Amino acid sequence: MTRLTSDIPAQRKLKVAMVGGGEGAYFASYHRAAMRISNRYEIVAGAFSSDPVKAREAGLALLLSDERIYSSFEEMAAAESLRPDRVDAVVIVTPNHLHYEPCRLFLKAGIAVICDKPLVNQPDQAVLLSALAERHNTFFALTYTYQGYPMVRDARTRILAGELGEIRFMYVEYLLEWLAGGTANLSPSLAWRGDPAKAGVTGVVGDVGTHAFNMLEFLSGLSCSGLNAKLTTVVPDWGLDDNCVVQLEFEGAVDGLLWASFAAPGHRNGLRFKIIGSKASLEWRQESPETLHFTPIDAAERIYRRGQSDNAASTLVSSSLPAGNTEGYLEALAVLYADFADALDAGVDWRNATAVPLPDIQQGVRGVWLSHACVASSRNRAWVVFPDAQTP
Repeated sequence: MTRLTSDIPAQRKLKVAMVGGGEGAYFASYHRAAMRISNRYEIVAGAFSSDPVKAREAGLALLLSDERIYSSFEEMAAAESLRPDRVDAVVIVTPNHLHYEPCRLFLKAGIAVICDKPLVNQPDQAVLLSALAERHNTFFALTYTYQGYPMVRDARTRILAGELGEIRFMYVEYLLEWLAGGTANLSPSLAWRGDPAKAGVTGVVGDVGTHAFNMLEFLSGLSCSGLNAKLTTVVPDWGLDDNCVVQLEFEGAVDGLLWASFAAPGHRNGLRFKIIGSKASLEWRQESPETLHFTPIDAAERIYRRGQSDNAASTLVSSSLPAGNTEGYLEALAVLYADFADALDAGVDWRNATAVPLPDIQQGVRGVWLSHACVASSRNRAWVVFPDAQTP
């Protein structure tokens, strides 16, 4: 159980660049911390801000050489593509509306991309990026962080092994309270999430609904085939949806339900799923990530704990600390980054390099389609077919 703590023998450190992530950026520091924990990366270049002062300040703080602190991502893509020691990958941590162009330029340069979710705001952009990545089999991953939790992987293993029997219903919620008090005192890093020009066509769906949706497809191995959504705005002066309830239908006519909210008091980071089968049910909560609740028919509930010998093999591989020593959010993101490093090291066979499937660009495309399908369904008060992720 040494996924994040094994440093002998030495492993190659990947050289990466970052787009965004200067002073005041909300999530970039978590990415950098996860990369440090994984011990597989070295940030050697960056275009950290459109403000040249902030960009330089971040680059110097990260001990980069002057020549690799760039004033724009365009300059960085052009320069890095020509260097004999160019970066192995670029990490993109800008707001949603600023994802597309750096993704496109680095893919054209043949440089692998790790992008925060959602991928982009528009389906046509998502499909174009997918086609560009697929054309040259270029590594492209999305940071769907919760896939990195060991007990989420344990749940997936048990579901796919048939321990629940036939899957009959899937439920996921992602509830947050940060908007419940209103919009008056929001920080800029949160306020932009209500601006359609930056966040896209949805608020809560694109931001956390995509995480919840991805979780159900990851756990079950099933793809969504249709949905019926109701998007609402309950907080005054908020520019987009802050609450959504989505009925889902998956392959094999399996039903599901997704509920997400920015304005649910008492929920700090309330991602939770429950998978119902013909033999048993499974439940997991992000705020108690070390345990997985397994409840069979007419028998005692079982509580599986991370790090114990009854974990699935893929769970133990993804663990680092002994049982009883809590692993949390940063470790989950670091596990994902460790997976990315293994895949990048595998070269052209990157898709088969990890114990569980990577959240690649196709999952990113499906997240974009989710937002647009939910908007169409809610507007028309009707079921819609989930689009094919390959076509705009």
